[in-house]
Amino acid sequence: MSELSRKISFFVAGIPKAMQTGSIVRSKSGQAFPMRRHSSWGSTVGEVARRHAPAVPFLGPVALTLTFLMPRPKTARRRQHPVVRPDVDNLVKGMPDSLNGVFWADDCQVVELHAAKRYDPQGRLGVEVVVEDLDGPEVLDQRVGRP
Repeated sequence: MSELSRKISFFVAGIPKAMQTGSIVRSKSGQAFPMRRHSSWGSTVGEVARRHAPAVPFLGPVALTLTFLMPRPKTARRRQHPVVRPDVDNLVKGMPDSLNGVFWADDCQVVELHAAKRYDPQGRLGVEVVVEDLDGPEVLDQRVGRP
């Protein structure tokens, strides 16, 4: 990846899992916090993402595209779209958090989010991730000290 790359794409193999908040857990001090389910999927995504990360996280606005490739049930051979659980919004939850410090400092920088569930014609399972720095080339030049 060049120093001025603005778009990064990669694939994470595995069965996509919803990362919605599970039950509420209390610490010994009584503080309540949500427990995430399927955090191992988020960890796997974060691990693969770090292999594709830029040298310095993007500083400005970012677009994130997530295409989840789902297993096709035998009963859905003719169905074109995975109209099954998990819901696409639950698949997305937690994904931006797992990329904090990798592609951006904080997920508040994600100003565009595109998500889809699909069956892959080749039968791949996982998520295709595309991260795009939305700042123009002139801003990128300023970041790396070019006139």
